[in-house]
Amino acid sequence: MKQIILILFSIFILTSNLFSQEITSSDEKRIQSLIEKFSDKDQFVNGEAISELAKIGEPAVEYLIKSLQDEDDNVRWCSTIALEKISPNGKQVIPFLIKALQDKNSNVRWCSALALGNYHTDATSSISELQKLLFDEDYDVRWSAYISLSKIDKKSLNISPDFSSTIKNIETLTPQLMNELKVPGVSICLIQDKEIAFSKCFGVSDASLKTNVSDKTMFEACSMSKPVFAYLVLILVEEGKLELDKPLYNYLPEKFICEDEDYPKQITARMILSHTSGLPNWRKGSEENESPLPIYFKPGTKFNYSGEGIYYLQRVVENIVNESLESYAKRKLFDKLGLESTSFVWTEKFDQQIAIGHNAAGNCNERKKYLHSNAAYTLYTTSNEYAKLIIEIMRPGDQNDYSLSNSMLKELLTHQVRVDTREVIDRPGRNLGLQGFRGLGWAIDSTITGYVVYHSGSNQTGFRCYSQFSPKDGSGIVIMTNGENGSELWQKLIKVIGDL
Repeated sequence: MKQIILILFSIFILTSNLFSQEITSSDEKRIQSLIEKFSDKDQFVNGEAISELAKIGEPAVEYLIKSLQDEDDNVRWCSTIALEKISPNGKQVIPFLIKALQDKNSNVRWCSALALGNYHTDATSSISELQKLLFDEDYDVRWSAYISLSKIDKKSLNISPDFSSTIKNIETLTPQLMNELKVPGVSICLIQDKEIAFSKCFGVSDASLKTNVSDKTMFEACSMSKPVFAYLVLILVEEGKLELDKPLYNYLPEKFICEDEDYPKQITARMILSHTSGLPNWRKGSEENESPLPIYFKPGTKFNYSGEGIYYLQRVVENIVNESLESYAKRKLFDKLGLESTSFVWTEKFDQQIAIGHNAAGNCNERKKYLHSNAAYTLYTTSNEYAKLIIEIMRPGDQNDYSLSNSMLKELLTHQVRVDTREVIDRPGRNLGLQGFRGLGWAIDSTITGYVVYHSGSNQTGFRCYSQFSPKDGSGIVIMTNGENGSELWQKLIKVIGDL
């Protein structure tokens, strides 16, 4: 008897639930009237309707599927917002959300991706389309695809890019961007499996002479000089001649302007290389004319990019080794790596190889000859030779007498400080950036599948450059340009091909 009662009770509960899901004509009219409010230009009205539909839940899904295909952008967007709130109920909407991932409206793509993520493994069929969104032109859409793929199948995030497609994009986009942005010359080098896999030169090194850029053309590496200097500093640390956390005041006292007389005695090489010294980017006037140099905050407490700090550490290094930076770099690294077209100073030998910088209109700027080295910006080099320096960092340590040890290479790329004042580089695919950090000499972005190490450069002479590498993949890229709009060029290029 008890069993019969239990069976009857179960049937009652089941049929009650079925009846509760049925839509009456009044319910249908209410749902449709709420969806009609998506056409209202008042977003508050839209929001109220969305909230009410979310309360109705799954019974509203079939009607939202229809409105998801409306011609009006706002109707489709509001529909995806409501569906995202209703999910993971209403699994029948999954195929329609997958189709919406291709919508022309980025808001619709964004919210459709987020909704699919709420279905977890039930939305496995959406993986291939979500992977495509990792390369969407809109950052928020790429982020939503990452979030959803993480929920559906985290392994699907680690998609290897097609190297041939990367090369094709470079060969197609670079000339277009050069023409659009009036950048006369570009040199690009790609690294795969810790080897140079592709390099190509575009345009001219001198717009007036029409000299073609070649693999021997030297560009100003600008601030990309700093990571090279950091490597040289760590050679000294490895040799026991310099300590990363010992105050530089003990090696070479300097006079600074600051509120606390103890600040100058607190600055260390680690602080300089991670840009936490408290020094400005550049003092008023020039670093070369010895004008007063301020310390703006307590050393080691926060990030503030500083070329002056690098120049101070350079003077410390030169004092320790008793020779110029150029001489030390050539002896300890450049010659040993076979870098025949890399130098911290201009010489007559390199004059014909060095490109001319150009202004935003693509016209020649006056040539600047760096007769005195400055570790912050005077490095001249080619894209291929800079790539060789990057490869040296990615290879296991202790391979040669100039190689850093594995522990020192790890120190070089360890997060020293979180950086919130600068946004991560806009990259697609598995290298979608999340947070920014600073290592020693290098900037580091955390991405959805690991870390990407990078540095850019910009000199007033009209040179712009960029480099990045992924230690986990052994891949990288170097882009060097001789035009003031070169930064916009490399940013647009990396936004498309940044997932190497």
